[in-house]
Amino acid sequence: MTLEMQGAIPAAVKVRRGDSNPNWGLTLQRVLALIIILALWQLAVAVGVLPSITPGVLDVFLAIGTALTMPAFWAALGQTLTAATTGWLISCVLGVVLGLLIGTFRPLDRSTSVVVEFGRAFPTIALMPVVMLMLGATMTMEITMVVLAAVWPVLVQSILGSRRLDPSIVDTVQIFRIPRSLWFRRVLLPSALPFIATGVRISASISILAAVGVEVLTQVPGLGRLITLAQEAQRWDMAFTYLFFAGLFGWAIATLLARGEKSLLAWNRQSDD
Repeated sequence: MTLEMQGAIPAAVKVRRGDSNPNWGLTLQRVLALIIILALWQLAVAVGVLPSITPGVLDVFLAIGTALTMPAFWAALGQTLTAATTGWLISCVLGVVLGLLIGTFRPLDRSTSVVVEFGRAFPTIALMPVVMLMLGATMTMEITMVVLAAVWPVLVQSILGSRRLDPSIVDTVQIFRIPRSLWFRRVLLPSALPFIATGVRISASISILAAVGVEVLTQVPGLGRLITLAQEAQRWDMAFTYLFFAGLFGWAIATLLARGEKSLLAWNRQSDD
């Protein structure tokens, strides 16, 4: 081992150790940006720029405290998260399996390309009357709608990850007759995982939004139904509060998945240089 290599190893270790330290400067910038946004919101309400039904920041904070003490809120939150999580998990399984199959077999890829492009662009909400007619206003219907909305990011990213394989690697696998199971575990999955992880993270946020949207339109129990009831009662502060919690949990899930992706796929991280 040369002296240059010996000197490079501690430097690399220092960089990796430094990555785990919190970036307080970035955190402070984000907090300041949030404070500025809230101040502008309150100013716009006070001046009358926003509609009169828009609650002030303090009203929303008080409503958040009220919601946290309501058993109905926790029950609705649990129903929404159950439907969103179930639909998201089904979407991940379907999207990864179908995506790897489509991306691996070129004839299948070519024959389904139009269907995939049409499906990812099709407004899922347009299918709600048909799905509701078939399944009724039930949680099964809500989960089905979540799957129809959230499966496409995982499917498309899995297909792109499968296509990422270098042709020379494919030729090497064929020449040396590497077993299919070993090729899948050692070649295909490591190549596709970064793309799949991105699709899974996007799909998680979509599943929360889809679940709340279905509840608003169909009045299936959940956060969406509470939003509709608050609007009907002219409790706009509570409606904003439920919207806040829907966004909060979507952001929390996406953040957790991003951190998991960062640790599990550390070998795929690119340099910041």
